Amino acid sequence: MTPLHPSMIVSIGHCETPSSHCSRTALLLGRSARDFCRDMDIPFQGIVDGDVQALKAMALRTRADLGLLAASAIVKVGERSYSIRGEALVRETLSRKTLRVCPHCILNDLQERSEPLAVRPFGRTAWLIEPIRTCPEHKVALVAVAEDDHPKRVHDFAALIQPAIPRMGQFADEAWRRSATAFERHLLARCEGLETNEAPFLGGLPFYAAAKTCEVIGAIATQGIRFRTERLSDAEWHEAGAAGYEITSAGEDSIRTFLSRLQDRFMSTKGDWGPRLVFGRLYEWLAHESEDTAYDPLRDIIRRHVVETMPVGPGDDVFGREVTVRRLHSVRSASLETGAHPKRLRKLLHAAGYLTAESLSLSDERVLFDAAKAQAFVERISETMSLKQAGEYLNAPRPHERLLFEAGFIQPFVRGGTETLKDHAFARRDLDAFLEKLLAGASDARLEDKVLVPIQSAAKRACCSAMEIVQLILDRKLTRIGRQADIAGYLSVLVDPEEVMPLVQEQASDSLSLPEVERKLGTSTRVVKALVEHGHLPSRIEINPVNRCPQQVVTCADIEHFMSRFVSLHFAANERGVHFRQLKAMLASAGINPVFPRDEVHATFYKRNVVAELSQ
Repeated sequence: MTPLHPSMIVSIGHCETPSSHCSRTALLLGRSARDFCRDMDIPFQGIVDGDVQALKAMALRTRADLGLLAASAIVKVGERSYSIRGEALVRETLSRKTLRVCPHCILNDLQERSEPLAVRPFGRTAWLIEPIRTCPEHKVALVAVAEDDHPKRVHDFAALIQPAIPRMGQFADEAWRRSATAFERHLLARCEGLETNEAPFLGGLPFYAAAKTCEVIGAIATQGIRFRTERLSDAEWHEAGAAGYEITSAGEDSIRTFLSRLQDRFMSTKGDWGPRLVFGRLYEWLAHESEDTAYDPLRDIIRRHVVETMPVGPGDDVFGREVTVRRLHSVRSASLETGAHPKRLRKLLHAAGYLTAESLSLSDERVLFDAAKAQAFVERISETMSLKQAGEYLNAPRPHERLLFEAGFIQPFVRGGTETLKDHAFARRDLDAFLEKLLAGASDARLEDKVLVPIQSAAKRACCSAMEIVQLILDRKLTRIGRQADIAGYLSVLVDPEEVMPLVQEQASDSLSLPEVERKLGTSTRVVKALVEHGHLPSRIEINPVNRCPQQVVTCADIEHFMSRFVSLHFAANERGVHFRQLKAMLASAGINPVFPRDEVHATFYKRNVVAELSQ
């Protein structure tokens, strides 16, 4: 190939695209870019696509520096994929349907270059990158000056810009004045092969993925989770890119903070709270509109965030990957899983300490709790029943279900009796475990065996409580235990009263009846019962040696331990010889408060050592 005469070529501009250089040379010769390439036996599309052989041929013909041409070439590497200086682009990253320019750059070309006026302006590579919308040198928005859609003029920069040259001053005056954003500077640096260490997360993504990620996240930040791509103006995309870069350039923590803000803003009207609804277009884009693995680092961040902050579990999937372990439950998800009514579920969870009082004001899908910590609890939720229902399940006649509970043989997995939860909650598996222990070793009773009788009948004959017999059975102190095959549960248990009697005659010598406790504490029946009921004073059931009736007692050791730690206001006042009101005022002025709520125990108790220190 013979190089053109120097008078027939133009000098290559800084960062000029190969197609622009070809187009200007062609116009200088009075030809279109395609006709010129046909004359030179060079494929114009090859120049547009950055084909090495086509660039070599053009460099030879136009006496251009091949290195400069190649450096500014957007190289086609696949059907929809391109690269520039090793940075990966896709077709959507490029702006080729519209010719965009910086009017000030064009005016500088017209004023400073020496070629004929028509061929002085040249196209820059950055103008072909869709997300780059600002000229960093002149601080103005790029301006669309022509539509690059004519079959004979497509990619023919010099031919396309000719009608706009006379109006370039007007374009410059009207161009939106703004600085290039950090997002645009990041992309420009990558186009020029410079280091971009200020945004390691984005730097780890291909060029096109980094650009798209910033724009989508930024559009959601500025326009909302349901933004419409086609409705955003150039200025709005400019703003979106800047906002998205600010979020993503700081890495995973910043992205997850942004995701949390979306969660906080989301308003659910149907109880649904999945990632598709909360994150809107962001999730839909990554889950359904693109299968490109280049976005997997972003998907992984979102997936981790969803699993760790939202009530998803086995059966759910995030970006097509099944969730294998549930981290969080919501009241709604636990309700769906267990079949429990969400209102009662809230109360049970709060009573068990899995929910804070503040969270109770939130809607069901937003009330979250640790699924692992509450796993055993949630498994019991589907089996929950009240004390009355528990008695029916055990087949225990009234009031035996209450006696079993008070004696501690059956325990609720959530205690009621509070403003939030009125009834105790019992789990079927716990009741089954009790029955299993009660019936362990029991043999089927024969019809002729009249010695064995039900627990309640044996209790009357032995002058003891039914709960004493239950304790004897569980302690394996009875050798003759039977069961009636045609009766279920508690009522099926049979014992020998004669075997029971000698075992219940002993009376513990180190215990006090409740009236004796009253006298020792110097307080009332009501106060003692409250102390016992709320667990401040341990008690147990023993048999009265006179009438063989069960009675509640407190061991001497327990009452001594209690009195060594606590003292009532009246008792302390009597010990010190002062009026109780005077002592109470002294304690209050010293910032000493009662140890138990007065409305709970109906008396005022203090820590004994604190009162003693005050007296000293």
